[in-house]
Amino acid sequence: MGKKTILAISGSLRSPSFTEKMLDLCIEGMGENIEIRKFYPHKMNIGPCISCWACWSKKTPGECVQKDDFQEILDVYQRADYFLWAFPLYYFSFPATVKNVIDRFFITLKPSQYLSARGTTEHPKRFDSHPKAVLISSCGFPEIENFDIVRQHFKKICDESDWHWAGEILISAAGVSNVPKLFDDKYDLIKKAGMDLVDGVISKEISDAIAAPVMDAKDYREICTAHFSGGIMGIAKTLSIGIKAVINKK
Repeated sequence: MGKKTILAISGSLRSPSFTEKMLDLCIEGMGENIEIRKFYPHKMNIGPCISCWACWSKKTPGECVQKDDFQEILDVYQRADYFLWAFPLYYFSFPATVKNVIDRFFITLKPSQYLSARGTTEHPKRFDSHPKAVLISSCGFPEIENFDIVRQHFKKICDESDWHWAGEILISAAGVSNVPKLFDDKYDLIKKAGMDLVDGVISKEISDAIAAPVMDAKDYREICTAHFSGGIMGIAKTLSIGIKAVINKK
């Protein structure tokens, strides 16, 4: 069996990045028979789609007037077996730099319209690319429901792009990811999710286990508030709640 190509978008603007750690653990779980092409949109020269429709014209079909770094992503996309989108939740949606990349995939569509098998109107696709797509994201609030909007949006993009939705890796309460040992079980599960992906799709059982809370939501709100309050009292409260969470986890 030949190597599979992974196209990965690492969309966190932070360094080090907890979300990128999630992405790398998933890729690690996928084994060694892979080619990895990872892109950082915020470090690239990628302009927004300007809605000029030049790529839909008869003169330059499928060709963007913007000669920038998006072409590197598009080149890999056309041969990718897996498409991993990793980003932190910014105001309940994609970070702007990631959404910018998504919008540029307008070039993969043709201008005509037809009725799809789902009973909705869509565009024919310019490339015969159908990668397995995975949503990987972290959130600073404790409730997993904060991902609901972006999950629905991502699945819609998969449908309209003819990508095979292959699961999700979502972690809320990411503000305590630096508490020692608190997330160790999740890290092992993310690697298992990568193994699942190679065999087909990430199972709901593993996705749910990764998304399970690590502490009481009230405690989480208190530890985050104390952290940003700072001072000796803030540090003391942060440590005490973190220790409590680790003890309760055992």
